[in-house]
Amino acid sequence: MKKLAFILFIFVLVTEIYASGFIKAAGGFNLSRYSGLHGNNIWKLRTGLEIGIGLETILSSRISFEVDGFITQKGSIEEVRNSDASYAYTLNYVLNEVSVPILLKIRLKADSSPYILAGGEISYISSHKYKVKEGYDLGLILPETKNVYLGLVFGCGYERKIGKISPFVEARYQLGLASIFESTYRVNGDIYDSPVWKPRTIAFLIGLKLQVF
Repeated sequence: MKKLAFILFIFVLVTEIYASGFIKAAGGFNLSRYSGLHGNNIWKLRTGLEIGIGLETILSSRISFEVDGFITQKGSIEEVRNSDASYAYTLNYVLNEVSVPILLKIRLKADSSPYILAGGEISYISSHKYKVKEGYDLGLILPETKNVYLGLVFGCGYERKIGKISPFVEARYQLGLASIFESTYRVNGDIYDSPVWKPRTIAFLIGLKLQVF
């Protein structure tokens, strides 16, 4: 408990010393797909949108702490194959979620500069649907989708400081650590093991941040 209190004290002290922070807004698109085997089927990338806001607190001349909130559309394209691996039809999975990345950001220089960032994220799933893109319509039964899953975030970018405003461009890789499904699901009273599908996403963002304190 004393160690935790000491760490919190140092964090508050450093924050007060540098007493500088930004609000930011960003948007862009991503490329995502699920990992994990699903019979003979093939996963392909699908395009989605991302938009969000964040708060960045400066800890030193080159290091800052950032918390974001993004509305994100992920998912995957699935080419369904027959038992002989021949093409059957295509499914488009749409995973809508709200993600909260918590990141540490390191700039190579104090002002306008390239930077790298890393951290974790909590994703809250609002819906998970599929659409048949080609072929015939099927009444597929999806396993129970989780409400929350955890992931890692890695990225890089460049920001240009113009007074209190800093436009930036950024690329992020979002790695889901757990399956988006519960471990088992029921169909007509029978229990089945759920497939393990983990989202993998590359996001490309453009945005602005404004110094507010």
